[in-house]
Amino acid sequence: MNDFRYATSWFAPKISDHDAVESATQISSRHLMVQRKYSRPFSLAAVTGVETLTPKMVDKILDETQAEIICLVPKASHYLWAAREKAQARGSDVQTMSEVFWAITEEDPKGFLNKDVAITRRILGQHSRVRTVEMICEASMKLIREGARSDLHLAVEYQYEFGVEALVRALERHPGVKVVLNSNPNGRETSAALTHAGHAGVRLLGMSSLMSELGKL
Repeated sequence: MNDFRYATSWFAPKISDHDAVESATQISSRHLMVQRKYSRPFSLAAVTGVETLTPKMVDKILDETQAEIICLVPKASHYLWAAREKAQARGSDVQTMSEVFWAITEEDPKGFLNKDVAITRRILGQHSRVRTVEMICEASMKLIREGARSDLHLAVEYQYEFGVEALVRALERHPGVKVVLNSNPNGRETSAALTHAGHAGVRLLGMSSLMSELGKL
């Protein structure tokens, strides 16, 4: 399902509860203004009913409202990186609800990326066997590798105990990936999850294992 709806009245009290927010005022049925305690205000369009936000949907939203940030709710929603690039080309941005709540304390909330994903992208981009990293969505990327190695699709998750249920969710959200990375340095992958990963034809790895095996995958 990708028929989005605006969730303005629902979202306003949610974001108002953030410690760094003074108030959130509904400007129209399509967007609201977030007044922050320590930084400038910004406008936001909260949309729901979206599985994966596409560039075409971004155009439709920004044709209807010039919000600085398009926020996806609920948590299961995600966006194609091309959709975020489309929004940025039009002077806006796309973020998940989680990213918005982290970005509120930034001087400019636009451009914020989940820190676990941002760190992973930076570390992998510095690997000697990686030529470049291309984002696919907010939590998956394609590693363009040096030499004859094929491109590697990878999804980033953050779990303390990475079980089968978490792996199944990751594979449903990111079909076609070859590696699921648990970016939590204190996390562990259960034996059941590792077995399921083998049956699914993917690797479930922590960061240190991924870095050491990148030339073999």
